Amino acid sequence: MAIEEPLAQPVPARRRIGAPVVLGALILTLLVGGGIAAFVVSKSAGSDAPPRPGEFVVPDVARPVALFDVREADGQELTLLPANTEADALTVVLAAGTTIEALVPTTADVIAPGHWLTILGNSDPVRNFVIRHIILLQEPSAPAADGLARSPAGFVGDEVIPDKTWLPIIWGLVETVAPGEIEGATLVTLNGPDGPISVQVFAGVTLSRVASYTTAIASGDRIATRARPGTSPAAASAVLVSPQGAR
Repeated sequence: MAIEEPLAQPVPARRRIGAPVVLGALILTLLVGGGIAAFVVSKSAGSDAPPRPGEFVVPDVARPVALFDVREADGQELTLLPANTEADALTVVLAAGTTIEALVPTTADVIAPGHWLTILGNSDPVRNFVIRHIILLQEPSAPAADGLARSPAGFVGDEVIPDKTWLPIIWGLVETVAPGEIEGATLVTLNGPDGPISVQVFAGVTLSRVASYTTAIASGDRIATRARPGTSPAAASAVLVSPQGAR
């Protein structure tokens, strides 16, 4: 007859308990040290007044986007209205040789290993996520510092989406594609930032791909470039288009 040993009670890890204390002491030391340094500098300057603060500098946007609605298109001449900043309309002609890509609707049956999926969503107060849009890159670059791959022209694909509360929440390189557990769904395994991720893509979900675009930009389209909001796209090396019929 087998005898089962009772499970031993876990022993508290002293290192885990001590770590916050050490960290707290380190922070306190740094604060005290900084206070002494400020006092010495102030006294050496012959005044007890605190040092004057430096000039305020607006921080750069981590991934800046200049987004425009196309109000009129007359051949190569575009009349644009900034869509993500307060500014006047402007008329531009894109530079010769500008690379143009578009975010266009697609279906799950085109997803294949080697592609890249970026899943956009936003969260609610109870930390649930609502999936809003899935973006497919068929020729992804290596992931950048933010973990996201880009298209050949350098776009994630969400640049032309005006609602900036829709953020990348899941992404990765497609490893396998198989029928989903529910009829009509596609089961995709991604190599995510923390390991494999299984995603079921249901029929009817908003799924788009970034593709080369040779159609003329038209009134009602939306365009984006990699620049600070409001920056004219006249000298941009690449433009991402959201055709009117794709929104």
